[in-house]
Amino acid sequence: MKSSAPVPHSDPAWKGYDMDELRYRRAFVMARMEIEKERMSVAARNLYGGTMRQTQTGIMSKVLGSLNYIDYGVLAYRLGKRVFSLFRSLRR
Repeated sequence: MKSSAPVPHSDPAWKGYDMDELRYRRAFVMARMEIEKERMSVAARNLYGGTMRQTQTGIMSKVLGSLNYIDYGVLAYRLGKRVFSLFRSLRR
C-alpha cells in the first residue's frame, strides 16, 4: 500500500519534520508493522494448521535423510569455518 502524498524532500523550501510529525510517522509505521505481523501469523497458522512442529520435524528428517556423506562433510566444514571465525573475532 503506497502513499500518493507528494514527497516533501523534493521541495527546496522544506525544512524537515517537526517532533509531532515524527511521532505520528513512527506510530503509523509501528501500527503497520503490528498489523503485518498479525497477518503473517494468521497465514502461518492457516498454512500449518496447528501442526507446525510436526511439519518441521518431518521436513528435517526428509532433508537429512537425502544427504550423503559428502554433503555432511561440506556442511560440517562450513559450520566449523563459521564457528572458528566467530571465536577468532571474539578473542580480539
